[in-house]
Amino acid sequence: MQHTFKRLLGGLAVALALSGMAHAADPAFPQKPITLIVPQSPGSVADIMARLMGKSIGETLGQPVVVENRAGASGIIGAQAVARARPDGYTLLIGSVSTHGLLSGTEKNLAYDPVRDFEPISQINDSPLVLVVNPASGIRTLGEYVALAKKKPGELSYASAGNGSGSRFTIELLRLSDKLDMIHVPYRSPMEAVQAVVANQATIASPSVPSAPDLIRAGRLRALAVTGTSRSALLPDVPTTSEAGFPSVVFTSWTGLFAPAGTPRPIVDKINLAVQQALAKPEVIKSIVDSGATPVGKTPEAFGAFVRGEVSKWTKAARDANITSE
Repeated sequence: MQHTFKRLLGGLAVALALSGMAHAADPAFPQKPITLIVPQSPGSVADIMARLMGKSIGETLGQPVVVENRAGASGIIGAQAVARARPDGYTLLIGSVSTHGLLSGTEKNLAYDPVRDFEPISQINDSPLVLVVNPASGIRTLGEYVALAKKKPGELSYASAGNGSGSRFTIELLRLSDKLDMIHVPYRSPMEAVQAVVANQATIASPSVPSAPDLIRAGRLRALAVTGTSRSALLPDVPTTSEAGFPSVVFTSWTGLFAPAGTPRPIVDKINLAVQQALAKPEVIKSIVDSGATPVGKTPEAFGAFVRGEVSKWTKAARDANITSE
C-alpha cells in the first residue's frame, strides 16, 4: 500500500503541474456529453474502470461521460471505432494491454495502429497476474516448477484463456526465459483455465489476482508468484516473479485513456488533468485497490512512451513464441 500511495502522490504532482496547461485549453470544452467506448463487454475490468473514471471525469469537466460498450474481435471493433472518430475530444477509448500491446503481436493485419492512430491521455491502473499450481503437485516455488519442467520436458502443461490472451503471454515469457518444453492448453475463459489446474488437468495457470485468493485460502490452488513489479495487496505474502528469480517474467494487465490521433493537445491536457484528479480521490483509490489493481497516473508523454514499449515488447514475445490469434 505504501508503494501505491507513493505512486498516487506522483500522479497528484503531475496533475498540479498540468493545471497551468489545462487553463490554456479551450475553455468551452466540453460543451456536450463525452462518449467513452469500452471495447469489452459489460462487467469486464475495462468496463468497471470506464464507469468509475467516467463518473469522476464528468464531474470535473461539467459534462456527463457516457460509457458505450462495443465488444467484439478481442477489442478490435471498439478500438477501431475510436481510431476513426472525429478528433475533437468527444469520443474516447478505454484501451488496455490487449488493444495496445498483445494484438499487435497476434494479429497480422490489425485494423488500426495502436501508436499512430491515437493520442495517449493517461494510464489508469495496472494489475498483475498470479502463477498458480495445484497444491497436490508438491510444487512450492516458481523455481521448483521450472526445475520440474526441465526434468520432464514435454510433460507439464499450462492452461490459458486463449491463444492470444495475457495468461498465455505470461507463461510464454517463463517458457522462453529457460527454454522450457511445455504443452499449451487453451481454454475459452480465464476461469476455465483456473478450474483445469484445480482439477489437475493442467499443471500451471496465470489468472488475474482477484480471481485467486478464495481458491488459495481454500487450499485448492497454491500461488507461486505475482507477475507485477511489486507485491499485490490482495496476496502480500506471495513474491513477485523478480523476487522468485525470474525478472523477465513481468506482465501487468493495465487500462488507459486514449483519444483519436489529431485531438488538440489542450483538450488532451484538460482530460488528463481530470484523470489525475480522479485518481487522487479516496473513493476511486479504494475501488481500484479493492479490485486488486494499483492506480497509475501518467502524463501523455509518459503514457505514450509506455504504450510504445508495450507494443514492442509483446510483438517480440509473440514472434519469439510463435503466438497467433488462430
